[in-house]
Amino acid sequence: MKYEILGEIRVHGVGGVVTPRTRKTETLLAVLLAKTNQMVTSDQLLSEIWGEDTPSRANDALYVYISQLRKVLRASGHDAAIMTRPRGYTILTAEGDLDADEFRRLAHLGQQLRRAGQFFPAAQTLRRALLLWGGPAFSGLIDSPVVYAYATLLNELRIECLEQLMEIELTLGGHREIVGQLSALITEQPLREKLYQYLMLALHRSDRRAEALAVFHTARQRLDMEIGIEPCQALRDLHQDILQDRDLGSSMLVSPLAAAS
Repeated sequence: MKYEILGEIRVHGVGGVVTPRTRKTETLLAVLLAKTNQMVTSDQLLSEIWGEDTPSRANDALYVYISQLRKVLRASGHDAAIMTRPRGYTILTAEGDLDADEFRRLAHLGQQLRRAGQFFPAAQTLRRALLLWGGPAFSGLIDSPVVYAYATLLNELRIECLEQLMEIELTLGGHREIVGQLSALITEQPLREKLYQYLMLALHRSDRRAEALAVFHTARQRLDMEIGIEPCQALRDLHQDILQDRDLGSSMLVSPLAAAS
């Protein structure tokens, strides 16, 4: 039994791949998976599914949605995952069943390898972690506060994982290969100063000094317009290094730069 929440919410089993058919059933599954192996009370489920607009017969409706969800799981070949508790429900998962758990395990392992200076296996491990993603966590589902909070955490961990991979690629001399990816990441995350640093460094090492300087001015404008601040000291120092055409070749490890940010 496998559950995917790093993108579209899907269930994999011997019967194939299935997805919830209604929005409220999807929200119910999402809440249970956000609290996997924990008991979620019926009252909390009512609040997560309906918010402040809970209907008068919401408990009966919840029972119907639980039954529908069990049918979804049964269609994938497994109907015993949801356990009924005295005050609520629990979805049971084993190690490796949930893609988010596997992502976090690989991301943590990649961080450990990076700290140990094992850059090639660290990069490979982080790439494996990132390949688990097929879109925003829970497909951007924001109806449920519990799901939204967990999705926000997972999305933040994904960006941190990408930043670490970009740092490793720079450390290994892969600056030319990551320029496009960094540009795309900045479009997605325009306030992440570390991404601007990495893009400036990658461009400078690729003999594209003017473009690297232009990235700094773009960062300054966006930060000022969005939140009214100047670029961080590390970004300003890098700008001065590039202006003075200092040697920032691939032999320079990125780790000190990252730590300064």
